[in-house]
Amino acid sequence: MTFTIKAQPLQSFAREIFAAAATPDDIAACVAESLVTTNLMGHDSHGVLRVKQYVSMIRRGMIKPSERPRVRKRVGAVAMVTLAYGFGQIGARFAAEMAIEMAREHGIAAVSLGQTTHVGRLGEWTGMIAAGGMIGIGFAGGGFSHGFVAPYGGRERLFSTNPMSFAVPCGDEETLLLDFATSGVAHGKVMLAQSKGEPLPQGMMLDKAGRPTTEAADLDAGGVLLPMGLHKGSGLSLMMEIIPNLLAGDRPMSSPEFHYGNPMLLLALLPEAFDEATDFAAHVEALKTRVKAVKPAAGFEEALLPGEPEARSYAERVKYGIPLPDQVWADLCGLADELGVKLPAPPPAPPQSIAEG
Repeated sequence: MTFTIKAQPLQSFAREIFAAAATPDDIAACVAESLVTTNLMGHDSHGVLRVKQYVSMIRRGMIKPSERPRVRKRVGAVAMVTLAYGFGQIGARFAAEMAIEMAREHGIAAVSLGQTTHVGRLGEWTGMIAAGGMIGIGFAGGGFSHGFVAPYGGRERLFSTNPMSFAVPCGDEETLLLDFATSGVAHGKVMLAQSKGEPLPQGMMLDKAGRPTTEAADLDAGGVLLPMGLHKGSGLSLMMEIIPNLLAGDRPMSSPEFHYGNPMLLLALLPEAFDEATDFAAHVEALKTRVKAVKPAAGFEEALLPGEPEARSYAERVKYGIPLPDQVWADLCGLADELGVKLPAPPPAPPQSIAEG
């Protein structure tokens, strides 16, 4: 079952919950906007499902809601940003804005973000860079040995889900964006499946005894996620642990200062710095057209581009509302009751055509 609510009241509701949990108003607004926009795009695993988790982390001192990002070091087109374990979305936005500014000056920029909590949907930050007319590339790690993913051939937790993202500008001020976890399924997808009482696809998990399972609850009981693409995904995951973690200044294997986190590295590349004569966005648009012209395979209606399902979800959910699993809505209402936050007005009954992403 689902509860459907429009984006604006949901965003205001999430903002008020964070504000009641000792979060400054501007930070609460930024985090709430990020989560609800992610719901609009159909990625419910990184949407308001996370509000309960974040409030719990605030209460345990794992998120320090008033902390803000600061530049730890800058050398030319390279910068290190540290967050002191504030909200990851605040640090990620700061890092993306800084990467855009530096790339306009140098043609290229690399900005790392350390001592950060969960940064949300990595594609939001590479997408910001692409919306600024640049190529955005993002890597995120998880702290090495604090994750849920076993290396290829193993049955013990070692890696986080360690996403990668690539975004490029294309025609009509749009972007083409790719964002994926290096595990077969993201941890948030497991949380979402559990909240819905649904099984996971085959081949995504092992239970605590090392046996294949589709039960989402088995992860909380000591199970592990598997890397995507067998040894290839495992190798990518290892690189995502190494590159953003170490370049962000986090030393998960040796530093007593590192406890947890979602270290990130963002790259911004200005196409004109490489070839002033090339209309980069127009060429990307032409390649997209070629992909869409490919005849569909059996069982498919069309060849899909990265980001097309998200764009369709966004259009439908802006119009009809965001469907939330009943458990997610119950969790939000429970938090509101604890924190003295008023519930939004009940929404009208949704039409039958609403997509649940």
